[in-house]
Amino acid sequence: MLSSLALVVATAVAGPAPTSGPGPLPVRSTASAKIDLSNSVSLETKDRQLLSASYYEPKRRKNSPPAPAAMLLHDAGSSREELTEMAAYLHKKGFAVLTVDLRGHGASATAETDFDKADAKGRETLWAMSTRDVDAATKFLLKQDGVHASNLSLIGVGAGAALAVRRAAKDDNVRAVVLIDPDKDSFGFDVSGGVEDLGGLPTLILAPKATRSAADEIQTAAHAANEGLEYVEVNALKSDSEAILKDKRLKSAASAWLRDQVFPKK
Repeated sequence: MLSSLALVVATAVAGPAPTSGPGPLPVRSTASAKIDLSNSVSLETKDRQLLSASYYEPKRRKNSPPAPAAMLLHDAGSSREELTEMAAYLHKKGFAVLTVDLRGHGASATAETDFDKADAKGRETLWAMSTRDVDAATKFLLKQDGVHASNLSLIGVGAGAALAVRRAAKDDNVRAVVLIDPDKDSFGFDVSGGVEDLGGLPTLILAPKATRSAADEIQTAAHAANEGLEYVEVNALKSDSEAILKDKRLKSAASAWLRDQVFPKK
């Protein structure tokens, strides 16, 4: 059991199947990890939304330093399940990891907040309010035993990249950001402008071949806005957007880059 788990451990039930609204967004193909090393936790936001999450407690050794934290944010219309394999991989590499079903998604969906059933305006509102979910998740993660309270990495997929960038811009505890196939204009948020506002925070964009040029544009604009400071790295993958989470290089590329940014240099 988690010694410092201040929130109730619970298993939530997914909302009903969608019957109306504009229809579900395409879900990126992924696979589950062979071994689930996570603990199911329930988080409560400031506006009293209950969220289902999975916490991967850091491996504890005698006299070991606190583990860096990593929070993974799924794409719109998806769930934390799409990030299970990457979460397990980062945990194996020494991170304390949290994945969360954002409001209206996965096991956090309710009759009142169901992203798949919402119309376009409702989806935009739900996604905007998800910043509160990220706030609650961050607070939880950085308070856990054995976790470095000022060493947080954020990983966002698709529209989740916008949430990662927003959090990073206002949180001094964020040390690095990984954006996986980011949407440049995500539910009204200018991701490119947001990356510019990070002002030198190490940022990695993992882009499928089809959107490599868009990733390059984000990088160029960010460096130009910060007097030529080169802090955004672009790594192109061979897969397309729908299969990017199954790309064989994705996990290793993200993990190696993050470890170089946030682990103490020997």
